[in-house]
Amino acid sequence: MQKKMMGPLAILLIIQFLVMVGFGIVIPILPFFVGKLGGSALSLGIFMSVYSFMQFVFAPIWGRLSDRIGRRPVLLIGLGGYGVTFLMFGMINNLYLLIGLRALAGMVSSATLPTAMAYLSDITEGADRSKRMGMLGATMGLGMVFGPALGGWLGHYSFSLPFFVAGGLALLLLPITWTFLPESLQRPISDVPGRRRPRLTLEVIKDPLFALFAFNFVISFSMSMFESTFAFFSAAKVGFGPEQMGMTFAILGIFAVIVQGGLIGPLVKKFGEARLVNSGAILSSCGLILIILAGNAVLLVMATVVFMVGNSLMTPTSSSLVTKQKSRGQGASLGYFQSFASLGRVFGPVTGGALYRIGMGLPYITGATFLVSIVVLAGRKLDARTRTSLV
Repeated sequence: MQKKMMGPLAILLIIQFLVMVGFGIVIPILPFFVGKLGGSALSLGIFMSVYSFMQFVFAPIWGRLSDRIGRRPVLLIGLGGYGVTFLMFGMINNLYLLIGLRALAGMVSSATLPTAMAYLSDITEGADRSKRMGMLGATMGLGMVFGPALGGWLGHYSFSLPFFVAGGLALLLLPITWTFLPESLQRPISDVPGRRRPRLTLEVIKDPLFALFAFNFVISFSMSMFESTFAFFSAAKVGFGPEQMGMTFAILGIFAVIVQGGLIGPLVKKFGEARLVNSGAILSSCGLILIILAGNAVLLVMATVVFMVGNSLMTPTSSSLVTKQKSRGQGASLGYFQSFASLGRVFGPVTGGALYRIGMGLPYITGATFLVSIVVLAGRKLDARTRTSLV
């Protein structure tokens, strides 16, 4: 069983690694690429937000579709669309077309993560599920380590080259996925008779999993505020430049890989998913406060590590909790779950930038406040759901 599982698992990990490499590969060159086309800081903000907004809208759609037609075809659609849109990025010389294509990329790429998570939940059970989710998160963390480094290196030759490389790799992976990734869904999952599917409206508040959806929004919201302001904060606080920033994010990626790839399984067996989600939120909030208090470069990096370790505890365990329910298909549930993460990435950069202009520590105070608040408001519900509707 384990040997049969490793083949599909390896392919899923490669897919998500590649998606995150593609996401990170554009980070070093994006401001220059948009500026080359006549864009401003506002254009860059729109470019970043439209991707996450489309993921917010379409992740539940892809998730429900994977419950009906299977995980494999949806993954193939997402991977193929991802490759094609990145190749097109390298060919475009018009800012408005670039933003429109970014929206399309967000739509198709949102097919990969919730479907990959649903695939993992199909082939794993119990504590192994959190362990596999942790491995998925660790792989994505590695993608965010290598992506920006690769993008910065390729960007020296051409702003278009990173897009061509990312798109080409995705298309090369497509026939491998087609050949070696079997379908994990044994039969189509239908909604429970008499139960209406929750849509992305206020009705979602009544969903049994809403506490987890809210957690995922706060995780993503606090992380995106950190990502969008830390370069400015660290430069003003301790004089960090691009080289120090690259080293810092590499260190964060390494710790994310260690926690999600090696520690999640044993920790879940000892403490349970719900307790790790709550503990991770508290640890992340402490890290954000320590970032403000750090008086030198070493302490600043250590504070960011505390923040990242807390985040790494929350992400795979909350994903695993979502899969432990039987009210509807796991693909649909994980689609909604990822939609709330995308919504956090829509509002996080804008909020973080606005707060930073008022006071450089405000994004971190706000993120810490949100994390503590979600534990107070929803933390107990996670334990209750673990014992009832999530099992």
